[in-house]
Amino acid sequence: MPGATGHFLINIRGEKMKNFLRKFVKFADKLNIIIGVWASYLVLVLTFVVVYEVIRRKIFNSPTSWAFEFSTFLYGGMFILGAGYTYYQDMHVSIDVIEERLPEKVRTWLRIITFLIFFLPFVSGIFYASITYTLDSWRTHEHSWSAWAPPIYIYKTVMPVGFFLLLIEGIAKFIKDIFKLKGEEL
Repeated sequence: MPGATGHFLINIRGEKMKNFLRKFVKFADKLNIIIGVWASYLVLVLTFVVVYEVIRRKIFNSPTSWAFEFSTFLYGGMFILGAGYTYYQDMHVSIDVIEERLPEKVRTWLRIITFLIFFLPFVSGIFYASITYTLDSWRTHEHSWSAWAPPIYIYKTVMPVGFFLLLIEGIAKFIKDIFKLKGEEL
């Protein structure tokens, strides 16, 4: 009976790991959906700021000192916070012309290999670099050099958050592909 007990424990651990991975994938997907949808609303604020600046500049001949820089902050924040959601939706740039001609199993293997060789090292490296970049900005209480001179350290905090969201979504897709290769659904 010791063999049966050992086998039973391995199955429990395996099921616990599968359940953990399923929960992680659901968490990553849901978090990226929530953040991505909220980040998309920044386009409304961005539109308002740009229209306001155009009216001030063209009609009243009185441009603001803050609108251009603030619109850059909004666009950058929208872009980086939406990266994980975009990856969740499979909307990032890929070579679909070649990939769509391959069998499903080969495509899955291709995604796994490119994740391990390119995505994981690149996004992890940028995530790490953005953390050190942001911490240095917070340490020095960095401000813009413009006439408006807003604090940039707050804005730079968006970078590691966005790359973290992209990283966990990439890991979630990797897990989905592993399950797919095993013939299991999440």
